[in-house]
Amino acid sequence: MSFAIDWWWPFQEEINSQFGFSKSREEVSSRLISRLYQPKGNLAKLLLNNTVTIVGAGITENDQIPEGTLIAADGAVSACLKRNLIPEIVVTDLDGHLPDMVMANKKGSEIVIHGHGDNLSRLFEFSTKINPISLTTTYPSSKTNCWGGFTDGDRSLMMSLGLGAELVNLVGFNFEEIGEYTGKFSFKKLQKLSWARKIVNKCKEETGKVQIF
Repeated sequence: MSFAIDWWWPFQEEINSQFGFSKSREEVSSRLISRLYQPKGNLAKLLLNNTVTIVGAGITENDQIPEGTLIAADGAVSACLKRNLIPEIVVTDLDGHLPDMVMANKKGSEIVIHGHGDNLSRLFEFSTKINPISLTTTYPSSKTNCWGGFTDGDRSLMMSLGLGAELVNLVGFNFEEIGEYTGKFSFKKLQKLSWARKIVNKCKEETGKVQIF
């Protein structure tokens, strides 16, 4: 059964309204990321019919990471590297600890870069340092993918379901407080976590394929 995301677009419009995002600026990002990066590889091959484990930025030292194709959501790549784990995939809008992302990429992690209206400068900065397997943008285009999602964690989840994962384990998804690998506290980040919870719960409801640890 395919993972339909018709329900996602009203979510996106609500997010745009709440955070003041501009669709035209998102379209600029889509054009820019397409020019700066040339993705290579088959992302679906890593996910189709597989059990996937997504590590979120709220992971703690006591959290156990279940078996599965390992995805680090942005800053969580640092937590994985601390455990001597090299994620198969890192999903990022280039907001985490970028040297760790570059290191993971060099050690074999496939990078999925999300371009949006607020990370245009970082797209330029890292265009010669990271080789992505796939590009995502807030709205689909001829050269980028769009599986839905708002934070890197729930975007990783929607990507995995969209590309046919059999089961998705979530670890380090703390919707109540800013995680160690998220960065500095802000009220805006708490608002984003509220949306992440809503998106994760909707994915779980729609598919029955999501487990939260």
